[in-house]
Amino acid sequence: MTDITNTNLEAALIDQSAAGAFPDKLYAFIAVIGGGGWQLGVAVANERGYNPIPGKTFEDQSEAKLWADGLNQHIGRDAESVTAIIISSMGGRRVEVLA
Repeated sequence: MTDITNTNLEAALIDQSAAGAFPDKLYAFIAVIGGGGWQLGVAVANERGYNPIPGKTFEDQSEAKLWADGLNQHIGRDAESVTAIIISSMGGRRVEVLA
């Protein structure tokens, strides 16, 4: 997956919005169903649930996941770290956050 923020202005704006909304927090972008279709959300490590990103919707899960994966690559998250963040947001194993 390539960094989607390099080729898509809307993705870059979503990235900057999340960075401003979750400063100093460990988070990952996720594909979620809601609002009449697929959209993006942000899962924050060790916080229950996720935060929906309004406005951008996708026709199917694969397109939403492609965007989430690209945004995660941009912020330095690999699949393992994204999975750990998601699990911690579901009340599972906590993610150790290093300062």
